[in-house]
Amino acid sequence: MKTQILYDIIEKGILRMGVEPEMARGENSGQWDFSRGSATIAVGLSQNERFPNGYFYVSSVLMSESDIHVTKKEAFYQKLLEINASLVNMQLALSDGWVLLISNRDAAGLDDIEVAITINELSYYADELDDQLKDSFAS
Repeated sequence: MKTQILYDIIEKGILRMGVEPEMARGENSGQWDFSRGSATIAVGLSQNERFPNGYFYVSSVLMSESDIHVTKKEAFYQKLLEINASLVNMQLALSDGWVLLISNRDAAGLDDIEVAITINELSYYADELDDQLKDSFAS
């Protein structure tokens, strides 16, 4: 599928969420950013050697690993694993010192309804988890 067609599908899904895609466009094409509650949501289409036709992603940074109180690290990582086991079509991840909630998939067959559902679900959990994790485990 052509990249511009995928961009249009993603923007239609973003619009279904009540967000104006033009206002959410990032500095790079194929990137949109906006807030839902206390969470910042990143939506995009990325291409690489493994996915030459692109993959769709939605992500949110929940907190910095450096914010975790030193005495609570083991309990924190245990909690992440427990939460991960209950999530559908998304996962918690660690990257470059950040705790992320992410959902991604090959862009083949993507439609605007799936885009909206993915954003809605991930943004709901991100808005809940960023506060919950910080309140329970931050220094």
